[in-house]
Amino acid sequence: MISAVIVGLWTMWYLGMRAGIIAAIATAAALLIAQFVPGASITAYALVIAWCAALYFVIPRINKSGGLGTKGGANHAPSMMAQAGSAWAWAKKFLQR
Repeated sequence: MISAVIVGLWTMWYLGMRAGIIAAIATAAALLIAQFVPGASITAYALVIAWCAALYFVIPRINKSGGLGTKGGANHAPSMMAQAGSAWAWAKKFLQR
């Protein structure tokens, strides 16, 4: 469950308190389920690694383009929908290249 704490703190750093708590709970639930479902642990860990990589590589690019502000919008605290919209717009622009 240390993974859930690390993912939660890292998400809080980039996206804010609410998103960090949600990510920590989702990670803890996924890892708990993976303990009882055969073969699900590799998928859960792959998703955790993918989420951390996305935070590390995608969020700084969004911040450079002015999408979220400093440290994931800590000053203006945009809503989760605005963050998702910014991420979706960036992903569409990135995939069209």
